[in-house]
Amino acid sequence: MKRKQKKWILIAAVFFCIIPAVSAQTVLSVEEAVRLGLENNLSLERTKLETDQKKRESNRSWNGLIPSVSASASASHATTLIGDPSPASIDEWIPGFSLSASMTLTTSIFTNIEQARLQYQAGLISYETARQTLELQVRKAFYQLLLLEANISLTEQSIGTAQSRYDQTAALARHGQASALEELSARVDLENMKPTLRTVQSGYNNALESFKQVIGIPLDEEITLAGSLDDTISFINTENIQKNGESASVTSLRMSLEIIEAQLKAAKLQAYTPSVSVSWNTSPSYSNSTWSDSGSFTARLTFSLDSLLPWSATKTQIDSLKTSVAIYQSNLAEAKMNSDLQVRQLVRTIEQSLETIEALKLNVDLAEQSYAMYEESYQKGTTDLQNLRSAADSLSTAQNRVQEELYNLLSATLDLENELNVPFGTLGRI
Repeated sequence: MKRKQKKWILIAAVFFCIIPAVSAQTVLSVEEAVRLGLENNLSLERTKLETDQKKRESNRSWNGLIPSVSASASASHATTLIGDPSPASIDEWIPGFSLSASMTLTTSIFTNIEQARLQYQAGLISYETARQTLELQVRKAFYQLLLLEANISLTEQSIGTAQSRYDQTAALARHGQASALEELSARVDLENMKPTLRTVQSGYNNALESFKQVIGIPLDEEITLAGSLDDTISFINTENIQKNGESASVTSLRMSLEIIEAQLKAAKLQAYTPSVSVSWNTSPSYSNSTWSDSGSFTARLTFSLDSLLPWSATKTQIDSLKTSVAIYQSNLAEAKMNSDLQVRQLVRTIEQSLETIEALKLNVDLAEQSYAMYEESYQKGTTDLQNLRSAADSLSTAQNRVQEELYNLLSATLDLENELNVPFGTLGRI
């Protein structure tokens, strides 16, 4: 009796030890994977730190309007030459202090404020672009893993079919209804599929580790992906696509153009407008029971004449900035045309993929019917192993093509949403 109690206690202990290990496995949906990627990705974190730095610089860019202020204190003692007959008050210490303030007002102060603001906006665009690129990468990697999982499942299914076919052939061979060559051929087919399965599994493991690195989770953490490619798309509507926004590349170029134009404006103002300098200081000192002050107030207006010369460094800088503006304008126009072309091509790819999927699904139905008929005929001995093998290969190929085309459709849809700069899922339920 005691031995039975110990046995059940041991079984219960093993059971309760297994439960935490099983429950520790993380189930990830695509949205959860995106959330983890946005929270944990190191590259995105660095981009955010750079953006925060530009924000601080923009918030503090007005500090050019703060005057420079300094204060000092002193004590002086008169000295005399040896033998100087004048007693003077050589033992008197003369205290004093000084306070000064100065400020130079130029147009560059205000243009620097504007440029800092534009740099911060450019940083925000860079961060949003990096964020969107990361989300696109995570979603594509997630669906690629689903495709690889489907390939593994189909390969295992093919191996199971080959195993069943080999068992049937071996049974028929034992009863003299199949030749030894047919049995050997069925065994060869079975063994040839096993390396394919290992190759697909290895590719899946490599892709899975890369995926874990992108979303920032430990490589040894066990995860399960929720969903399959068959249920990832509910609908995709490409009939009323309106490009209300613009691609991230176009937005980035537009902001770069604004920054260059601001730099050109700043260079012109600095060359053709004067600067105003204002300074004030007071230096009171106490001597012979009397306070005296040698302070002053100065205002100065300065205008650079050499900047008016056509060969001056300032004029050369202005000409260079003008050229840069023209180059960015050309790049922006080209980027708009390329983006529009990319949208048109992706729309056609999606429409073609939708039609292809419908045809491929019909092919799967036909291949399943064909395989079932050949399998029945083979069991009855009215067809040979080669025909059954060919039907199985056709079915496996048709199923694989459906999965691959589903991934192509998802990938093209994500690329189109990224190019249109709209939230992922806008064009379809994915």
